[in-house]
Amino acid sequence: MLKLRKGWLIFNPRRYNQMDKNHYSLKCRSRNFILLSILVILSLSISVTAIISYKIVRGLLLDSLKQQVLLKTQQGQNDIDNWLAIRKTEIKTLANSAVVRSMDWSMTEPYLQSEVKRMQTFLLMALITPDGALINTQEGRTSVKDREFFQHSMAGETLAADPIIGRTSNQLQIQISSPIPAETGTKPAGVLMGGIPINRVVEVIGNLHQGNGSYAFAINSQGVPIAHPDIRLIGTPEKAAESFLNSPNPQLAKITQKMVAQHTNIELAQLDGQWNYVAYTPLHEANWSVALVVPQENIESPLQALNLLATVLGGLLVVGLISAWRQVQLYEQIRDRAFISSQQAQELSKTLKELQNTQAQLIHTEKMSSLGQLVAGVAHEINNPANFIHANLNHASEYSEGILDLLKLYEQAYPNPTPEISDRAQDLDIEFLAEDLPKLMRSMQVGTKRIREIVLSLRNFSRLDEADMKSVDINEGLDNTLMILNHRLTATPNQPEIQILKKYGDLPLVECYAGQLNQVFMNVLVNAIDALEEASPKRSSEELKSHPNQIKLQTQIDKSSDYAIVQIYDNGIGMSEDVRHRVFDHMFTTKPVGKGIGLGMAIAYQIVVDKHKGTIEVDSTPGCGTEFTIRIPLKSTN
Repeated sequence: MLKLRKGWLIFNPRRYNQMDKNHYSLKCRSRNFILLSILVILSLSISVTAIISYKIVRGLLLDSLKQQVLLKTQQGQNDIDNWLAIRKTEIKTLANSAVVRSMDWSMTEPYLQSEVKRMQTFLLMALITPDGALINTQEGRTSVKDREFFQHSMAGETLAADPIIGRTSNQLQIQISSPIPAETGTKPAGVLMGGIPINRVVEVIGNLHQGNGSYAFAINSQGVPIAHPDIRLIGTPEKAAESFLNSPNPQLAKITQKMVAQHTNIELAQLDGQWNYVAYTPLHEANWSVALVVPQENIESPLQALNLLATVLGGLLVVGLISAWRQVQLYEQIRDRAFISSQQAQELSKTLKELQNTQAQLIHTEKMSSLGQLVAGVAHEINNPANFIHANLNHASEYSEGILDLLKLYEQAYPNPTPEISDRAQDLDIEFLAEDLPKLMRSMQVGTKRIREIVLSLRNFSRLDEADMKSVDINEGLDNTLMILNHRLTATPNQPEIQILKKYGDLPLVECYAGQLNQVFMNVLVNAIDALEEASPKRSSEELKSHPNQIKLQTQIDKSSDYAIVQIYDNGIGMSEDVRHRVFDHMFTTKPVGKGIGLGMAIAYQIVVDKHKGTIEVDSTPGCGTEFTIRIPLKSTN
């Protein structure tokens, strides 16, 4: 049958050609359908991936921009808190003085008058008896038994009350009050109050802004504005200000409720007929809150470049789809078109990879920025009490020496004490106390001095206020970084000590981004410490004694090219040739999970090479150690 059919087709060529043509057409349509299906699936995959990546990157950028506004608001809050804390300390110190504790107004008035003139901060000061009767330095007498500050201070609290119109001064003022300790008993003998103008709060709020159209305001514990660009909202002696809790704008009333509840957040709301981001945070030293209102376009304008990029990519994707459709229709050009589509797919893949790298860098940058804020904030908070303790230790030393001298005079004047005094002196071991107390005070002074040095190193390392390029001492930056890493250099039960050998040259001031250069030193030194900790278990105790773990730092000037050279060497495990060539690649790391993601050295390379136009090189021998050489121009070429 097959032979008969074949023969019949030979003798009927038209029928044969028609069948062959139909077969070819069916095969072509099948191939076109398969290619079109593959193209549709590929396009959908790329589109979904691009949309997800766009949303992730856009969300990260927007969160970063919003956090900047919130940090700006918290800076204003910190300024007001620090100012109020100082005022509270001043009032509390005066309340504990012997003159004020006497509650004798004839003695207290001239003393308070002199303190008002000396500090030049308070409008007046007043002495209040337990029954609420007030006498102030402006010769005003009234009853404040119903005032909040009096009630809280009689309960033992030092308070910054809501600003009010003073009954005697007739000015808007903040009343700082503190209980006056009684000679006996636990109930206060009275209350010392100081009235300060609200000008400092108004000044901080007036200077708090983020771009055109932004403004800040502050409210008290009842939601009443106490500082606002629109002075009509503040209120006057004749007409009290209205609380924002009763605002006809429900969004403003809702935000005010959260501020009164001492919440911290940033959210989008419609105020004054336009959309704004409102960042708010509470004060720590008073029951008030500060808010910063920033127009939506001020924050989201940097995202326009990302939107433009997404539009361009979307356009490229549409063009790719049209071109691919033409490839299916024009089979004679299918190979060329397929090659172009392959190139476009590679470009899109490369773009997605770059977006992922950008995303990782943004996360790392935000983390370092937050870390710098945290370090600077902690250093600032530690510095105040440390300075207070250090300054008071001198007085405490003088007082203790005076007391010891007085005891010696008593021993000389009364050589035969009573039995009770003799027994008590023997229990206390007076001779040992007299010998040990000065040593104890000196050791405390050494300790507070060490705390101040550590705080100074933290502040210098973070360099939060030095975002611009300026001339700095690189040797000091290295010392500050070593101070931060000191806990990893000292010996522990599991790790031996790491010795630091320094050979600093006489370097001039180098023009650079100081905070970013400190970050480079930190990344390189952390890598060196990790390498030494990894090598320590593999070395015997005799080997560690003869060749201890060491990190050598050397700085010098290359006079021929006006470069500062920083060399950091460790005698750790070293690197293989493959690792050495890839050490500055993004997302490349040899550390286990949880130890790093491969961004530290890549960012160090970017800071040195791209931002400072310098060089960073690595030389390593497996099992012997690694040396990084950093070259920074003495003068910026940017």
